[in-house]
Amino acid sequence: MSSSHQGPCIVYMAPLESNGEGDVWFKVYEEGWNKNTKKWCTNKVIDNNGKLDITIPKGIPDGDYLVRTELIALHQAKQVGGAQLYPNCVVITVTGGTGTALPESYAIPGIYKSKDKGILYDRGADPSTYVIPGPPLFTGSSSSKSNTTSSTQSKSESNINSPAANKKIQQAGIEKIEPPSKAYRKRRESN
Repeated sequence: MSSSHQGPCIVYMAPLESNGEGDVWFKVYEEGWNKNTKKWCTNKVIDNNGKLDITIPKGIPDGDYLVRTELIALHQAKQVGGAQLYPNCVVITVTGGTGTALPESYAIPGIYKSKDKGILYDRGADPSTYVIPGPPLFTGSSSSKSNTTSSTQSKSESNINSPAANKKIQQAGIEKIEPPSKAYRKRRESN
């Protein structure tokens, strides 16, 4: 991704058995302009060789999930249809958690409209006023913080099972997040 493609990073999850169809996606991460570093999240991903560390809310139940990352480039977003979305999906298995939350979920496509704040945006404006588009962020509960860390890359591979990520996950009280389960892979092979 070019360094001129600046904008937010957003991550959604959906239960794998949903195939991503219907009102099944919930937002677990969003980051736009960072006033401390004076950089957009996309710059952070570029500076980190395509990787983005995220925290998965502890309220998420164990299981197989689709994870959809989006980078939104705003360099042409001043005009309707100018924002450029760069999505990527991976499959992960969340294990060792205690969550039972059923987050409010939404359909993709359908979460953005062409004139939504954050999709239609003048990059010449004060970036600290930028509004990240889409549904509300699911945090697990209104009073709790997230506790499971993983890494994803903006390409179609992921680092979710790296020793560093697993160490962060274990410190947070979750055993680990694994690549797709054997049961998932077996189901895929039989289809």
